[in-house]
Amino acid sequence: MELYWRLPVFVQEAALSFYAGYLEKAYYGDGYEDWRQKFENWQTWSRTDAEAWQSERLRALVELAARRVPYYKMRWQGIDWKSVRSPADLRILPTLDKQSLRQNEREFIVEGTEPKSLWMDKTSGTTGSALRIYQPMSMLPKWWALVEVAIRNVAGVSQNMPRAMMGSRTIVQGSAAGPPYWRFNRRWRQLYLSSYHVSKNTAADYVQALHDYGSKWITGYGSAIAALAESALEAGIKPVRLRAAIVSGDTLLPGMRESIETFFGCKCFDSYGQCEGVSIAMECPQGRMHVVPAAGILEILRDDGSPCGPDEVGEIVATGLLNDVMPLIRYRVADYAAWAEDQNCACDNHQPIIANLEGRVDDYVITSSGRKIGRLAGFRRSPRIHSSQFVQDSPGHAFLLVRAGRDYSAKDALAVRDDILSRIGGLDIVIVEVPEIPKTPQGKTVSVVRLADRPEMRETYARLLGSASNHTSTQTAVGASS
Repeated sequence: MELYWRLPVFVQEAALSFYAGYLEKAYYGDGYEDWRQKFENWQTWSRTDAEAWQSERLRALVELAARRVPYYKMRWQGIDWKSVRSPADLRILPTLDKQSLRQNEREFIVEGTEPKSLWMDKTSGTTGSALRIYQPMSMLPKWWALVEVAIRNVAGVSQNMPRAMMGSRTIVQGSAAGPPYWRFNRRWRQLYLSSYHVSKNTAADYVQALHDYGSKWITGYGSAIAALAESALEAGIKPVRLRAAIVSGDTLLPGMRESIETFFGCKCFDSYGQCEGVSIAMECPQGRMHVVPAAGILEILRDDGSPCGPDEVGEIVATGLLNDVMPLIRYRVADYAAWAEDQNCACDNHQPIIANLEGRVDDYVITSSGRKIGRLAGFRRSPRIHSSQFVQDSPGHAFLLVRAGRDYSAKDALAVRDDILSRIGGLDIVIVEVPEIPKTPQGKTVSVVRLADRPEMRETYARLLGSASNHTSTQTAVGASS
C-alpha cells in the first residue's frame, strides 16, 4: 500500500480502473452471458426443479471429494458416502468447521490441481486469521452471473448502472483530514466511498460525490451505509433518491434499515453470502429472504446436529455447488438463522425462506473526532494470531484483544494495530493479550464491541482487562498508540 499512498489521486483512480479491466475479463468474460441467461430461466424453478438439480450436482461433488480430495479421502473412511443421493442424505457426512479448513487448506484442493492456476480469495477473518479459498477460473463467470440475476436484478439494478460502494477496502488513508473520501473506478462507474471517514462533518462531501458521479444505487456493509445515512440526517442534508440499497457482510438491524431507506429514498435489500461461496440468500421486494439454490445447499441445525424446525434458530451449515476444485461440504459458516414458519410469498420466487438471520453483529467504532466507523472486520490478520477482538471503552480509545497462536510475537499484534490506525486514525489503541476472546451472552464471537452499547458485557471486560494489567506474565499490554 505504501506505493499506492504516494500516488496522486488521479493516478490511484487510473490504477483502480486498470485493475477493474482485469477483473472484468475474469468475472464477465467467457461464459458469463450464457450463465446469466440460464440463471434467469432458473428463477422460475419450483422447489422440485431446484432439488433435482441440487441432487445431481451433489452426487457428482461428493464422489469427486471422496475420490480426489485428500481431506475427505482421509476423513470419510468408513462412511458410506455413496448413499448421499440428495440434500436429505447429507447428514450421513460429518460437518466441517473453519479451523479444520484453516489448518488444512491445501488438503481441500482436488489432487493434481496446481494452486497457481486457480483464483484465490481471502475471507475477512472476522475473529481469526483469514482463510484462503481457491476457485477454478471457470467458476467466476458463473458466480457473478448468479449475483447479477439473483441479487442485483431482484433489487431492480444491474452491474452496468453507476453505483456507490462502501466496503472494507482502505482506499483513503485514515489520516486524511479533507475530501475526497472516495476514489472513482471509471471503467465500472463505481464510486468507492471510504467507510472510515463518515461523520456529521463529512457527510455533505459524501452526498455531493453521489450527485457528482451519478450513482444510481449503493451497496456494501449495512453498518457503513447506515452510518452515512444517519450522519447526513443528523446534519440536516437533503435526502438523496437512489433506486436501491443492497447490503451484505454484516447484520442489518431495524434501525439501520430505517436510516438507509429514509435518507436514500429507496428500499434497502438485505443479502446473505460469504467469500467461501457456499450459499446465497436474497431479500425479495416483499421483504422475505429466499435461498438461492444454484449457489449451494443450506441446512439449519441444532447443537446436536439434528435439523431445526420452522422458526427455530440454529447454525447454518452449507454445501457449495459451484466450486469443483475446492469443494466445501457441510461447511459451518458460523452464522445462524431459522426456516420461516410461513414459506409462502407473494413474489414469484418459490424457493425456501429463512428468517432471524444472525451473524456478523459488530458495533460501531467512534473516533476522537466523532467519526462513526461501521464494520471493521476487514483489518489485517496474522496466521500467528489465533483470534482477536476490538473493544472500545470510550470515544477515541480502544483495546485490541489478541489470543496468541503458534509462533506468535508482539510484533504480530503491533502490525494489526498499525493497520487499523492506517485505515481510520483518531484512536488510541492498547494491545492486550488474553487467553480467550469473550463471547456475547448469546454465545457469539464478534470482532468489534463498543461497551457503551453493551452494558451486559462491561463486567466481563472489566475483569478481563483488570486481570491483564495485574498478571503481566500471561496477559501483557504490549503497546499503545501515541
